Amino acid sequence: MNNLTILGSTGSIGASTLDVVRQHRDKYKVFALTANTQVAKIAQQCEIFHPQFAVMADETERKTRSHRAF
Repeated sequence: MNNLTILGSTGSIGASTLDVVRQHRDKYKVFALTANTQVAKIAQQCEIFHPQFAVMADETERKTRSHRAF
């Protein structure tokens, strides 16, 4: 099992990488996800992949949106 950290998971390359992970769950596990401002999208990814860590670069988005902690 390979642990992955996906930098920019909400962008096109990060989302494509997560599609590969989804197809090969027996080989890859998401350890951490990072994103800049797309709180809703990374929250959805966290619900699907259950990473140990999720990091947002822009704290402003967290303060202006009400999302449950992930």
